[in-house]
Amino acid sequence: MTFKPSLLSALLFALPAAAAPWVDTTDNYLRQSLQTLAHAGVLTGPVNSWPLMWKNVAVDLASAEEQPTEELRFALAHVRAALNTNQAGYTAGIKLKASTNPSLYQSFGESYFDKAGATVFKEYLGDNWAAKTQLNYRKLEDGSNEQELTYDGSYLAFIAGNWVLALDQQPLWWGPGQQTALLVSNNARPIPSLRLSRHSWQASDNLLFSWLGPWSFTAFIGQGEHSSTPRQIKHFGARFSARPLPQLELGLSRVSQWGGDGLDSGLGAFGDMLLLNDDDNSNADNLAALDLIWHTTLFNRPYSFYTELADDNSGSKLSKPLQLYGVRTFFGNAAAVHTLNLEWSDSYIRCEEQLAAGNCAYEGESYPQGYRRYGRIIGSGYGADARVLSAGYRYQTFDGYSWALSVLRGEFLAAASDIKNWQLRLEYRQPLLKGLLSVEGRVFDKSPQPELRIKRGSLAVTWEYRF
Repeated sequence: MTFKPSLLSALLFALPAAAAPWVDTTDNYLRQSLQTLAHAGVLTGPVNSWPLMWKNVAVDLASAEEQPTEELRFALAHVRAALNTNQAGYTAGIKLKASTNPSLYQSFGESYFDKAGATVFKEYLGDNWAAKTQLNYRKLEDGSNEQELTYDGSYLAFIAGNWVLALDQQPLWWGPGQQTALLVSNNARPIPSLRLSRHSWQASDNLLFSWLGPWSFTAFIGQGEHSSTPRQIKHFGARFSARPLPQLELGLSRVSQWGGDGLDSGLGAFGDMLLLNDDDNSNADNLAALDLIWHTTLFNRPYSFYTELADDNSGSKLSKPLQLYGVRTFFGNAAAVHTLNLEWSDSYIRCEEQLAAGNCAYEGESYPQGYRRYGRIIGSGYGADARVLSAGYRYQTFDGYSWALSVLRGEFLAAASDIKNWQLRLEYRQPLLKGLLSVEGRVFDKSPQPELRIKRGSLAVTWEYRF
């Protein structure tokens, strides 16, 4: 059977794509199709670091053959439609948001940090450069110390050979987690950064490194907000990912906080941070993570098993690493595809000098606010001191109508509370007025943060229009 989507369907399906060098972290449905093609070997490199370079996707799709199953043909058509839209030289749009409560548990996809917001953006794609100007007006929660007007999502990128240099404020997601990531996720607002990334994941010709297979690398240096303690904390991060076997994707990540007002922010301090020089005068907190994905087939069904382990590699030593384990599968036909995943994460960790667990993960010796930006952890969307079992289901059609359902059972064991909490999250997407409407509802069996008067249910809506 040959998959033949209509032009209208393809355009609707591709609405979230834009003219950029990379795929960002806002569209989990596109991510599912990319992961499906990676499992099948259509995409040859690692798809465990976001933003994900479009160049790699384009090269592999150009040589892709007819796929043997309907769900793979669906995923291939979906990604090709998004790629075609992305190749436009100019894109502009608006996005409107409203939420009855900010989302406590942030996953890959659209973020709801505020009561309401309005975004306008323009994006340009040249032969060796790309740029996006994004202006966000936000209706903040009472007592917030954040800015009402931000440039989150903006960037200026230049391509030189096989490298991309970007000045940006883009959300990141490092690792294979479907519901959360331990080291870097979109749970907090993005850090303004200077970022260097490998453009193509092509394998090295050097005999010493050719065994790594296709590989990618990205590194950034940035600066935090004015309200942190101390102010103007510096951030450094680097990630290497590779696919040495068609079945195996590997990732190695590191993030450090260093310097800031009142602390040494010079080149010497930067070098000490890079070399993990942990002496009595250290002014850096460091985290590292290792992750992997194993693609296989069991009982004639495709499965991807994955894990991420994160640890503190200076300062307070953890008794065991932060842990994440999961499995993903997919099935479908020419009209729709279903994806399922089951995931467990654990950030309830004891520091070696403590008798009891808690108040350890994402906490730093040099920085009182810990590994956070405006109060939200840069790593796990569930926060610190949490053990969470989650299950997710996604259903998407080529006409742009999509459903997502997730349920989690969590133990949130912060020092001030010990709450066992259920959450049900339902999301629906459809084209509306030449744009894309997303509606998300969340229901809790009990308030996860009663001290903040968080209600037991919330509703959020986004409408985006591109032209």
